Amino acid sequence: MSKTPMLPGNALRSDEIPDGYLSLDEKVLTYIPRNGAPQQISLVDCVGASAESCTLVVSFMPVAGGGGWGCSKLRREFVVNRFLCHNPTQASGWAEALWRVMHGMAPEGAAPPRKRWLILINPVSGPGNAVRIFGQVRPVLAANRVALTELVTAHAGHATEIAAGINLADVDGIVCVGGDGLLYELVNGLMARPDAGAAVAQLRLGVLPGGSANSLCTSLVKAAGEPIGPMSSAYLLCRGAPQPLDLLSVAQPERPVSYGFLSLEWAMASDLDLGSEHLRWMGDARFDIYALWRILTLRQYPGSLRLREKGSQEWRTIEGPFIGLWALNTRWLTSTAQLGPRAEFDDGCLDLMIVRNAGRISLLLTFLDLESGQHADASCVEYIKVEEFELCPLPRTEADPGMVAIDGELVAFATTRVSVLPSKLTLLGGRVRGDGDSDGPSRKRHCAGPTSASEASVALEPAPHL
Repeated sequence: MSKTPMLPGNALRSDEIPDGYLSLDEKVLTYIPRNGAPQQISLVDCVGASAESCTLVVSFMPVAGGGGWGCSKLRREFVVNRFLCHNPTQASGWAEALWRVMHGMAPEGAAPPRKRWLILINPVSGPGNAVRIFGQVRPVLAANRVALTELVTAHAGHATEIAAGINLADVDGIVCVGGDGLLYELVNGLMARPDAGAAVAQLRLGVLPGGSANSLCTSLVKAAGEPIGPMSSAYLLCRGAPQPLDLLSVAQPERPVSYGFLSLEWAMASDLDLGSEHLRWMGDARFDIYALWRILTLRQYPGSLRLREKGSQEWRTIEGPFIGLWALNTRWLTSTAQLGPRAEFDDGCLDLMIVRNAGRISLLLTFLDLESGQHADASCVEYIKVEEFELCPLPRTEADPGMVAIDGELVAFATTRVSVLPSKLTLLGGRVRGDGDSDGPSRKRHCAGPTSASEASVALEPAPHL
């Protein structure tokens, strides 16, 4: 006769199952086989718990890879483990207890409400991989008990049209699978509604990377300390805390107010973004290639800039000519370009980065390493936090006056006033809270397997490859 093992004293629930024992506390699910060492699943990694007849199904996303020669880069992997129970009642009881504890609730009682998300997919965004990418992450969202409604956009501006017709009683989240332009369309559609205030207050907005730069998505993943990739973004959508995001109000003469969440670009900045559109097939490498070309063929742009710095009521003016101007609401342009190293999602400010007096060599040396963010301290860069500013661009030449872009989208070449609306939006996919509230996921080496019985992970059943 087998001896009942000693179960943790802080267990919220413990049970015998046909091939061993299960124990659940606030941080881990422990499986104790009748023969073998205890194995654990961290609840921080869990994204789903369900019952299939007599089987408890646990879906989780550990960090894998890394660790040295021959190992792949760090990544989140979607894996599933199944535990045979004595009967359907035991299986469903465990699934509901685990689901509640994952969400910081007591193991007994009402479950969190089912999430209802609208998924917008832009099939031609960036390299054109959005449909395939969502196919990879769909099982993650399904395991997380999300009711999904999927729509593929058919033309430019389609997301704006969809936003106008959303019934707020039917949806509590919208996830954009594509580039930043898809969310730009959605946000402007929501802000054009008669009930715009209620719409943006109720709806949580999320992003999955399907474009070239994926700037907002990259900034969220980097802020959470997660590996870059669609699976990390899906994990954060399921387990991350809500993240407030400042909204940019953009006013131009004789035009309706529009909105952005990412950036304003002008001069070399907009040249790099919009001028490299023909290189979309290259992914985010297009920006590096085109930046080198634009530095070698350096241009200057006439104009002026009025700004009000953070905490000040006084306006001051900066006169051109300018080489480049960025106004940044997030830190990362791409996974290797931390363009706004001091930007925060919800600090009520934009980070202005201004380049006026610089030669080709100094620009190359300054922007050679954008990943560290040290370019912000260079002598040729003015880096200023502002609450409001007004750009007055003048044509560089009659044939090629220049371009002004909001969130990477071309807007009129005109005087442009930008004001910050603090924390106007709420994003899905902020930093995960839990497991001691540590900074990001564990970076333990996984490719060589556990190093001891105490570090062993539960035997994993890989999810179907899509």
